[in-house]
Amino acid sequence: MGTVITLIFELLGVVAKNPFVQKIAMFSFFFTLLSFTVNFFIEKVQTHLSDFSQILALASYLGFLNALAVVLNFLITGFIVKQILAFLR
Repeated sequence: MGTVITLIFELLGVVAKNPFVQKIAMFSFFFTLLSFTVNFFIEKVQTHLSDFSQILALASYLGFLNALAVVLNFLITGFIVKQILAFLR
């Protein structure tokens, strides 16, 4: 049983040293964190969005604001991960 656990940990160590796996792990972590933060603030603002403008209310209703949030999440997360991995090298 001990050798199986040791073997699993060794394989995980080899996989964790792979730069592609590191990028995927860091990207998913930061994307989740950023998505949660953006969704939190969008929900806070969305209740008062109809008071600001009819165009913003329509954009929110059609999903343009959600699509913009996803695109910005990808761009910001990609930049953060790229900078962290460049710093670690």
